[in-house]
Amino acid sequence: MENNAIIELQNISVEYPGSDHFAIEDLSLTMETGEFICVLGKSGAGKSTMIRCLNGLQIPTEGHVLFEGNDITAYKENKLREVRTNMGMIFQHFNLIPRLSVMQNVLTGTFGKRNDVLSLIGYFDQKEREQARKAIDAVELSPHTNKRVEHLSGGQKQRVAIARALLQRPKVFLGDEPVASLDPGTANRIFQLLKRIHEKHQLLTLINVHDVNLAKKYATRVLALKDGKLIFDGKPERLTEELLETIYE
Repeated sequence: MENNAIIELQNISVEYPGSDHFAIEDLSLTMETGEFICVLGKSGAGKSTMIRCLNGLQIPTEGHVLFEGNDITAYKENKLREVRTNMGMIFQHFNLIPRLSVMQNVLTGTFGKRNDVLSLIGYFDQKEREQARKAIDAVELSPHTNKRVEHLSGGQKQRVAIARALLQRPKVFLGDEPVASLDPGTANRIFQLLKRIHEKHQLLTLINVHDVNLAKKYATRVLALKDGKLIFDGKPERLTEELLETIYE
């Protein structure tokens, strides 16, 4: 692996039980700190499966996943949990607790690195609360700190999810279609925010996205999957209309 490489996929394949084809087939990739990667592909192309392999939520049927040079495919769940604390994850449907406040939701980002009993009783010390306030400020939601999440707009909810992931102090930011349910203007603003955080904290960022224009605008590298296979890996400016027709057919 190269010095800056943080994640490496070595010939990974994933076949789900009862399926007659691979969700991911013989995929090899090296990803480096500082890269902002967008992954394109139709629904069912393997994007979500790939991202779940990166953080150990899906163990490959074949091949190996390396994080910082360590093969995580052989890890037990407690070791995988440690790996996931280094990977902030944001989702299409936010995965927030609607009746809790912005602050309470963001504080759940500390759970992977603290005592389970303290988390269970909802105790957070002053340092943790101050770090949460900084994360909330970073996503420009300070006026809404004590507001219940169920009263926020979709774009604001995704900002809460980003702040929660940021509180983990991750080395990797992962997003599985995080703006698919948002209008184009809000989606663009969320990507602007992700790019700022990415550059400030020098992360590896990998986002599954359905909007080709967002990938062209923000990515330093674009991957495209089709039927579980990698069919493109390169700079966004190399995405031709012909290639996009092949990707989305």
